[in-house]
Amino acid sequence: MIPIRKPRQGDGTAIARMMRENAAYYARLAPDLFRIPDVEGADGFAGPKPGDNPETALALVAEIDGEVAGYLEARLEPPLESARWQNQPELGTTRLFINFVETAPKHQRRGVATRLVDAAEAWGRDRGASAAVCDTWIDSPLSMPFWRHRMGYVPRGVIFRKTLT
Repeated sequence: MIPIRKPRQGDGTAIARMMRENAAYYARLAPDLFRIPDVEGADGFAGPKPGDNPETALALVAEIDGEVAGYLEARLEPPLESARWQNQPELGTTRLFINFVETAPKHQRRGVATRLVDAAEAWGRDRGASAAVCDTWIDSPLSMPFWRHRMGYVPRGVIFRKTLT
């Protein structure tokens, strides 16, 4: 079993390092879309941000042998006030939005991200979420199979991007 817990002081540096390692992988695949972020000064990165409500914002850490192996941030999206004029029924419900989930490269394919997402989904469900939503890079050889086949998420749309500079 992979322990899941709330972030604590000192996790930020390990999480930033993990994100940097994953970013390097994606920067090699698509350098025009991804960059390698800074690690220095990132200890305060993990966990609740100023103004976060613990009832609507979630941060989780997965550990393997006492080491940060994965990290997830999610939030609850309340029903839209304009839902009655929208054509998507779920916009009138509370939804869980998974901002991101990361696994340290040396711990990938060991169930770390699965445990994190399962925990986030349970948290959202306990708070009335009727659906979970996330986005990911469409050409990712790691995350597309994870979300579709491992976690059972169904693609519902496409995010278009255009460089303006």
